[in-house]
Amino acid sequence: MSKSESYQQELRERQVRQVHLDEIVKSAMTQVVSQIAARQPSLHSHFFYGASAIHPRHLVTWYLFHTDSDWETAKHNGLTSEIENATRAQLAGGGYPPEGVNLMIVSFTSDEDIQRQTGGNYWAYFK
Repeated sequence: MSKSESYQQELRERQVRQVHLDEIVKSAMTQVVSQIAARQPSLHSHFFYGASAIHPRHLVTWYLFHTDSDWETAKHNGLTSEIENATRAQLAGGGYPPEGVNLMIVSFTSDEDIQRQTGGNYWAYFK
């Protein structure tokens, strides 16, 4: 196999790993959102991104609150800690690689901050 063919094979394998890991993350986050559905303040949205197929530590999950005040309340009432712990537990339980569970990032912000910082341009905010 040539160097080019080998690299192309590696890219195909990486894509398969990425899809598999993305499914684990999507399921984990859905479970977390379901677990905290009755808690206040409520979430505005959630999503993730990363190159976890390269290494599972390259994962960032984001949970967004509606307002800065909601985010502050969530920090003070323990909701952000609960979300972080639940995210890691769901990832581990779903089969995400242990080294990634320990090293990935659980992040929070508010839609209000995104609107203020970038006029609502999520791409610019998260780049």
